[in-house]
Amino acid sequence: MKIVVIGVGQVGRNVAHALAEDHEVIVVDKDPGRLESVRAETDALTYEGDGARLEVLKTAEVPSADLVIGSTSDDRSNILICSAARALSPDAFTIARVAETEYLATWSQLREAFNVDLMVGADHLTARSIVEVAGLPTARDVEYFGQGRVMMAEFTVPEESPIAGRTVQALGLSDGVNLVAVFDDDHMEIVRGDTRLHPKSRLLVIGKPSQVERFGSTLAPRAHRKDIRQVLILGGGEIGYQTARMLEQRGLEPRLVEKDPGRAQALARELPDTLVLQDDATDPGFLRREGMADTDLVVSALTPDERNLLTSVLSRELGAEQVLSVVHQGVYESVFTHSGIDVTVNPRREVIEEILRHTRARAIEKIAFVEHERGEVVEIELNDDSPLVGASLEEAVQTVPHNFVLGAVLRAGEILTPRGKTVLERGDHVVMFVDAEVADEVVEAI
Repeated sequence: MKIVVIGVGQVGRNVAHALAEDHEVIVVDKDPGRLESVRAETDALTYEGDGARLEVLKTAEVPSADLVIGSTSDDRSNILICSAARALSPDAFTIARVAETEYLATWSQLREAFNVDLMVGADHLTARSIVEVAGLPTARDVEYFGQGRVMMAEFTVPEESPIAGRTVQALGLSDGVNLVAVFDDDHMEIVRGDTRLHPKSRLLVIGKPSQVERFGSTLAPRAHRKDIRQVLILGGGEIGYQTARMLEQRGLEPRLVEKDPGRAQALARELPDTLVLQDDATDPGFLRREGMADTDLVVSALTPDERNLLTSVLSRELGAEQVLSVVHQGVYESVFTHSGIDVTVNPRREVIEEILRHTRARAIEKIAFVEHERGEVVEIELNDDSPLVGASLEEAVQTVPHNFVLGAVLRAGEILTPRGKTVLERGDHVVMFVDAEVADEVVEAI
């Protein structure tokens, strides 16, 4: 596949780096220093110039490209780049990275408006991830497959968890859930019956949403099991606003703290079911008066990261049940984690992963990256040629190179939990976990 990436800041550079090994990648940027960094890291071909100019797009071989990604810091330039690319190469798939949610909202309702195949908005994706994680005890990441009928969730085992030290076989998992992988900072292991679960290890679970949620509740001590009702959002920027809006859609009534009086008034008008508080989120006295000790979830979405770290640590020290922090600089994520923050969400990573999902084989219905792209969860529809069709699963997997785990099977609207004797059929949708290093080989074989 020939891929042209226009704009190689942090997002564009990471996308180019991830794709260059398996594809022909061409990058364009006005900054020669950025291009030099790309050349040092990848085999990508580079062009210096303004990617919004037609002659630059032609020089960068856009007319023969299969995929064009507009990833500059300017939304309108990215939209123009993608629209021009479609005119130069009608069969090319175009992706525009945008920051303004208004562009994303318009595109979602009227796809023809911008002549762009996919728009990716960091704030919207970040808010969506926050809302999906909210409420699952110890959850770090949540994704849905099969039109919402299958859930993938990553959990951390607390030190005091009742399952710490036990084997997977001893858990007696229900038929609606599969534990597929275990991670720590150095290792990744596909789960077997004798796999032992250690405190602070991270678990990847796939199954029916209700069963995955029930499994998540078994990880935490009884004293910590409760529904998320009291939510406090610190910061009324776009991420804070979008998070509050999505929580309202789920029937919750969050509180949101915004220091700027004008912005606070605007948010109060836009969010009818959210209590907007105009105050300083970094003031310990204010946070204490707002009942931090009784808050189920704090979403800290301030900028810069240093300020966000302060409010996150304050929230934890004042007794918040769960603290989720938005971290813009990836190098700071370990600092947040070591400071006791439960979950971190990185907007740039959300965008990168969303773009990479649309560069994979078209046979893939959906893909989610886990543990910083160490593993992948993939949904695939099986056809007659698949070696998994017509034989028991324990026999069929022998024909596929490398290890993988089937987490769930969707068949005619029903969710099946795959076991060794399960016989898969044509048209089944399988949701599986596989090591990212061998994912392409496994997908191609299946």
